[in-house]
Amino acid sequence: MNRYVEELILKERKTREDLVQVVNNAGLPAFILKPILKDLFEQINLLEQQQYEQVIAKTEAKKNKKEKENKNG
Repeated sequence: MNRYVEELILKERKTREDLVQVVNNAGLPAFILKPILKDLFEQINLLEQQQYEQVIAKTEAKKNKKEKENKNG
């Protein structure tokens, strides 16, 4: 496994633990926490879509550059 993937795994675990701790220590009832978490989830979905679109754009740009280089020789 490469170092980048290992770092991501560690960051994921730490983030998960931190979020659980924040929720548990908030002292708020579920009916207040639920809409907060729902909003966060919606923001994450938006971020995921933006990141996906960036990857697609980069991939297309690389593909177009490669095709142009192949045409020009």
